[in-house]
Amino acid sequence: MTSEQTAAALRTPGLKLLLVAGLTILMAVPLFLVQLVLSDRQGYASEVWQDIAGGWGGPQTVAGPIVFVPFTRTYETVVDGKTTITHADSVAALLPDMLQLVAQANVEERHRGLFDVPVYRTNLGIHAVFSAESLKALIPADAEAHWDRAYTSVIVGDTHGLTGNAVISVNGDKRDFEPSAGRDYPGVAGIHASLGLRGQPGQLDLQTGIALCGTRELKLAPLGENTTASMRSNWQSPSFSGSFLPDARRLGTKGFDAEWKIPYLARGFGQSFEPGENFIRQLQDSSFGVLFYQPVDYYQLVQRSLKYAIFFVGLAFLLFFVMEIVAGRRLHAIQYILVGSAQVVFYLLLLSFSEHVGFGNAYFIAAAATVVLTAAYGASAYGGWLRAGLLGVALGTQYGLLYMLLKAEDNALLIGSIVLFLALAATMYVTRRIDWYQVAPRGGN
Repeated sequence: MTSEQTAAALRTPGLKLLLVAGLTILMAVPLFLVQLVLSDRQGYASEVWQDIAGGWGGPQTVAGPIVFVPFTRTYETVVDGKTTITHADSVAALLPDMLQLVAQANVEERHRGLFDVPVYRTNLGIHAVFSAESLKALIPADAEAHWDRAYTSVIVGDTHGLTGNAVISVNGDKRDFEPSAGRDYPGVAGIHASLGLRGQPGQLDLQTGIALCGTRELKLAPLGENTTASMRSNWQSPSFSGSFLPDARRLGTKGFDAEWKIPYLARGFGQSFEPGENFIRQLQDSSFGVLFYQPVDYYQLVQRSLKYAIFFVGLAFLLFFVMEIVAGRRLHAIQYILVGSAQVVFYLLLLSFSEHVGFGNAYFIAAAATVVLTAAYGASAYGGWLRAGLLGVALGTQYGLLYMLLKAEDNALLIGSIVLFLALAATMYVTRRIDWYQVAPRGGN
């Protein structure tokens, strides 16, 4: 094939369409770089959050109170006719028959640079009752209980957030809490207090209040055979999370309040046991509570918009290609690359402006700038403002559809499928009379 034949072949609409498809795939490289920038900004925001949480207190999960009773088993073994006595020490854990939890969380925002992090102060009231029957059945019949060494623990996710010394009432007697990080189980954070028992009690009635600071999330563990909990806060946009959703909740302009009632059978673990290495994790995995959700998470929205990036860059190229065919003017591959670069820069503008003016305003600014720039460039490429105006309207509609996709997450697949079908149908209709083997004339029509 001669050079003239090769050049002529490259001017056919069919090969030009393949070239446009290749350029669309090529645009994945700069879009990936935008994704890296987004990941870097998200990492910086996470560092800010961790820095504030380190000084204030992180996400809190409170589980307790749990009663621990040490006991000793005695074994007799006979070896070579000699009797050997062996003592084995262990600890039994007992969860309350009745547990009432009342939390009041006052939320405020801490500012660091461009970022806002919700933090809270909470006063948590705890009332637990351990019945005489449960205490009696706790220790094995062949073991000796050491009730004088019994203690109770309240597990706290981040003890750095404790804002005051706490006391606990044991059947009316006040006792001070002490740090219990790893007292019997290394890595377990929380506070503990001696029960001060002289023998097996008839019943244990424990009441305490804990003042706690935390960041973003507050969870409670349903350790009671019957657990009731209530939570109030001034935060207007809660996201209830964990293993159990509230039985009742009320949201308003002054905040929210929620109530839970959780039965023993719904938890998945027993009331008494000999603690193993992972028992704390098992208790915390059943926790419930609230995430102090930030309604405008622009990083998440930008991330979602990037998922559709190749699709919408391809649509922009398709618009330019159809306009090129209809107008009878030849566009160079460099011109397509410039148009594609404008669509890529849209996402960078969206990310940078979102950090300053919010996602909605940033989207309008970035979309308007991209549409005007692309339409103005189209006026030069097509030799007139009429086709450039049509191109601008089409691009504006495209960005409007993208915004709808971002806001209608549940219907995103349906909307995207319909848009893709309509774009394909429109392209097929406009190009239905084109001879794809035809060589485009050098000077247009």
